[in-house]
Amino acid sequence: MKTKIPLLGAIGLLLSCQNLVLENRISCPSMLLFNIENADAFDGVNHVHIAAYSQTEEVFLTADTTMVDNIQDQSFYLKVKKSDAVKGYGIMGFEGARKEGEFKWVVEEGANYVPLFRFAYDKIPAKEESILIPVEFVKDYCRVTIHFTNFDQFESAGGRFPFRLSISGHTVGIDASTGIPVKGVFRYEPEEEASGIYRFIVPRQADHSLIMELYGIPELGQEEGLADSYNLWNIFREQKDFSWEAKNLADVNLEFDYTEAKFRISVAEWEKGDNLVFEL
Repeated sequence: MKTKIPLLGAIGLLLSCQNLVLENRISCPSMLLFNIENADAFDGVNHVHIAAYSQTEEVFLTADTTMVDNIQDQSFYLKVKKSDAVKGYGIMGFEGARKEGEFKWVVEEGANYVPLFRFAYDKIPAKEESILIPVEFVKDYCRVTIHFTNFDQFESAGGRFPFRLSISGHTVGIDASTGIPVKGVFRYEPEEEASGIYRFIVPRQADHSLIMELYGIPELGQEEGLADSYNLWNIFREQKDFSWEAKNLADVNLEFDYTEAKFRISVAEWEKGDNLVFEL
């Protein structure tokens, strides 16, 4: 059962349990509190969903959603029955994703991925009245900006990039307890935000199948249908500062001169930016 009360109330609950006779102490719950070690990187109003499971059977115990500030001031906790050990996870930036099974968080085909951060904990003894669990969010997504240059050479396009983009791959989400990518059909068509500029998000990849396809727009002077295809997984790997296996995935900026088939990429570490806030 999920419970959230002010810290003074939690202390009162502990004291009341301590006053019970020995044979009834087993009925007192164990309270799981958390300390996000990199909380300063996030806005305090960001929502966090935290779940707890039994360690051995992986049976669901409880879950609740709160904010970063409530976690850090310890006014939030999960109440579980005392046991030898529990495990669980927390996710942030999950709005727009859906839960699949007990641990997987995925997006539907046709949807952009979500800016999902994740932490996991396991083998936590739950024998005391309260346990403070240190956790750290890791970044399991890559925010991509693609800027097509020199497209004004397409005279019939009227100053627009005369192709639509389709981003596809075989990864649709993440297992929040293990960090293992979840396989499935991912396909998203980002809108052109400005002249030749597109932005989208992709999850940590399960394989090498992340593809960018360009389709001609007939009304802008291009033949309808597939014009070109590029393997983004391979392109990103050519950047020495980027790795799909990194603890925290970097964001990628890709400048692409389609007329000459040349590109230039750069990466941006998320920790160097301002505090992250996710609008609901």
